[in-house]
Amino acid sequence: MTPSCPQCRQTIVADDINVAKDLAYCRRCNTAHELSMLVEESAPGGRLDLRDPPPGISQMQDTLGTVIIASHRSWGMALGLLAMTLFWNGIVSVFVAVALSGTLHHLGVIPPDWFPAPKMDGKIMGRGELIFLWLFLTPFIAIGTGMVLAFLSTLVGRTEVRIRRDQGSVFVGIGRLGWSRRFVPSEVKRVILVEHAARDSRGQFEIHIEHANGKRLKFGSLLKEERQVFLIAALKQALP
Repeated sequence: MTPSCPQCRQTIVADDINVAKDLAYCRRCNTAHELSMLVEESAPGGRLDLRDPPPGISQMQDTLGTVIIASHRSWGMALGLLAMTLFWNGIVSVFVAVALSGTLHHLGVIPPDWFPAPKMDGKIMGRGELIFLWLFLTPFIAIGTGMVLAFLSTLVGRTEVRIRRDQGSVFVGIGRLGWSRRFVPSEVKRVILVEHAARDSRGQFEIHIEHANGKRLKFGSLLKEERQVFLIAALKQALP
């Protein structure tokens, strides 16, 4: 993001931008500005035209309110996640196959010929060893499952914001699978773009809906920047 001062039109350098506080300081004019507003105004063609959303985002309005849907689709991120997912789950699947083979053996079921032998140190694993193996593999299986869901999200995932009179909701997920949070539109103080606080996420941003009581609803880290900016502008317009 390269916002400019609305007074002197000079580009504000990164050292004078505080994303966490939503501030951008122009040294030439000695003036502080709201960063999210400058980002919106610095979009191609000036202030965003909400009638012309970028690819991957749509806005619908009816008598009940506004619905904004933003796709998580990103082919570059999907390819990267696919490579990581195949590598991680390929390794984990070998040990899962051994655990499954041992489980079937103790249940008296003959596993397929292509299953690895459920042996440890040349002996068939005992029940205690088998239970320990499953417990050991559980976090690795959970991480692999999370990678698969993240990959699917980059293909068919979405962020959906609904504002119906005095009720608002944010849904993030795939199809009907995901999480949903509610908020009261009349209690929203501001909507801003903030740098993600997670480790190793420098340069990644998320949307914060800040309420008058200081609480924040955080979402949108999976969206491309242009979709984040448009969603913020559309959300500001829809709020009372």
